[in-house]
Amino acid sequence: DVKNCWIPDVFGYSASMPQILKLCGLEHFLTQKMSWSQFNRFPYSTFRWRGIDGTEVLTHFPPEDTYNSQLQPYDLQKTERNFVEKGVLDEMMCLFGVGDGGGGPTAEMIERGLRQKNLEGVPKVRFGRADEFFQRISKKSEELPVWSGELYLELHRGTLTTQARTKRNNRMLEQSLRATEYLLSMGPLQDYPQQELDKIWKTLLINQFHDILPGSSIHWVYEVTEREHQDALEICERLRSESTEQLFDQDKDAITLINTLNVAYERQIELPEDWKGGLQDEHGNDHPVQQDTDGKLSALVRLEPQEIKTLRSSNATLQAKKADSLILENQLVRYEFNQHAQLVAALDLETGESILADGEVGNILTLYEDRPHNWDAWEIDISYEDMAVETAQSQTWQSLGAGPVSQSLLFQLKIGNSKIDQRITLQTNSKGLEFNTKVDWQECHRMLRTAFPVNVQADSATCDIQYGHVQRPTHRNTTWDMARFEVAAQKYVDLSDHQRGVALLNDCKYGHKLHENILDLHLLRAPTYPDPDADLGNHQFCYVLYPHNSPFQQSDVIEQAQQFNQAPLSMQGIPISHIQPPVIVEGEDVGLEVLKKAEKENCLILRIVERKGRNSEATIRLTDSNQKLKSTDLMEWIDSGETVGGELKLTLKPFEIKTFKITQSS
Repeated sequence: DVKNCWIPDVFGYSASMPQILKLCGLEHFLTQKMSWSQFNRFPYSTFRWRGIDGTEVLTHFPPEDTYNSQLQPYDLQKTERNFVEKGVLDEMMCLFGVGDGGGGPTAEMIERGLRQKNLEGVPKVRFGRADEFFQRISKKSEELPVWSGELYLELHRGTLTTQARTKRNNRMLEQSLRATEYLLSMGPLQDYPQQELDKIWKTLLINQFHDILPGSSIHWVYEVTEREHQDALEICERLRSESTEQLFDQDKDAITLINTLNVAYERQIELPEDWKGGLQDEHGNDHPVQQDTDGKLSALVRLEPQEIKTLRSSNATLQAKKADSLILENQLVRYEFNQHAQLVAALDLETGESILADGEVGNILTLYEDRPHNWDAWEIDISYEDMAVETAQSQTWQSLGAGPVSQSLLFQLKIGNSKIDQRITLQTNSKGLEFNTKVDWQECHRMLRTAFPVNVQADSATCDIQYGHVQRPTHRNTTWDMARFEVAAQKYVDLSDHQRGVALLNDCKYGHKLHENILDLHLLRAPTYPDPDADLGNHQFCYVLYPHNSPFQQSDVIEQAQQFNQAPLSMQGIPISHIQPPVIVEGEDVGLEVLKKAEKENCLILRIVERKGRNSEATIRLTDSNQKLKSTDLMEWIDSGETVGGELKLTLKPFEIKTFKITQSS
């Protein structure tokens, strides 16, 4: 019956959390971490925190600004002095004990509290329970102020980037788990490997602990985490392989692709090294295939939302031709580079307008001095902006060929003591420019960033967060704006005006700078405490510059980011019989986030979310006429609404999360 979300020491709180908490049955939220902010003091102690969808949770920040109070008289006086809502409430919480890995309250602290039950000069002390405290103050919640949006901590910004391999493995495991659950949901529920998947989920979640995923643990932790992530990824791959043995006949001349997204997938895919010839679908249509000069074999495919498509080997000739130019061009865009992999010109051929700001250069890989005043792995200081050391310089470059699928350039670069290989690719049918990057990182107290000054003027940028997005200022008008010199985003950031925009997508990065017209991505750091070898060695990541000729809300940025991070499942062979997902989700702005077995019941769980921040229509269609839908909460505990079979049409509110059970009709 816990109703309180108790997270005293996490480095900022996403604006999607209020809805997630409420859907999990949590009514109240507590933290003290916001008191650590560097420039601005948070204006409230007790308030209603409103998320991006309008959901509110009653929130309390203990005014002593710690969870390690000693219950000394001056501690209690500080608590009373800092408490903002004295005009509405007559009580506040004080968290005492030896915390942060300590042993909790001591007898001495308890004795101090007892002696200050009614001591003149300090607030009256009463021992009690957190849930009872929240129940009392909730009676006056309507009189409390509202904070709308994220709780941005003005500190620990370096944790968005430190220990980059852990962050990459975390993203890969998140996507792998989603795809694995989707595939297994297509088979018999009695064969669903619940225990093994639970183990993987626990591995993922424990490594998202606030000193592991942020990169602020000792070296040994990351040796263990690396092994655990790799083991979990291998188990996901094994589970998918075992599932396909039941669903597919092996055929070395055929591959079957499963689009687990409810948006169309149109990108290039890599083919097995031993693949022979071209690709042809069941209707005899050829799909472009090419082999680059480095041997990479790829094909351009299009899959409809949630489509399952089998492609066979054909006699088509593999096409690719060598080019000697530093230009990548298709019918949509034209990109020109210098020998240092810097983008010196970018032209949208549909509009005739430059994608980059006048006279500016993009993909400037820059090394900065990175010596924060405190907490090496945790921090970056705003002063880094004035401490650029050098930019990446070319060793060699070559064209990897151009063909019906894509065209690519490979740059070998040197920066500091490190080496960078960057394969830059433009697909035939896309404006997106991909930067597949490998780095041998050998730096100390340096950071690596890339930046794109784009031809867009906007006062705010759109940033991807869990189950939605938020707007963040691109100016520094106030200290609150200036404090956001490094911000978190998941799969994309976007800068748009009322006509067009440019997005920067990524496959495993989280730290961004969004200042004026610059999209800046933080790639690597090199702190030496608490891990003296943090991030040394080899790294691999990819980011995409994606221009679009519409405002963000009308663009396909979200869909592009989804495709970039969630490739279709690829199975060698053909389905034994006609297979299909148990449910089809239709809706331009509605995303299929989860399809899996329920935690306790013998049924499936479907979770969808409205992604664009507006009222959106959706249709949920069951492919088995003997099944039915019933709405439930995120915990799968409380069902609500009528049971519906066959097809359900509904309207989702902005950023609304909806969860359903898919059960057999009785």
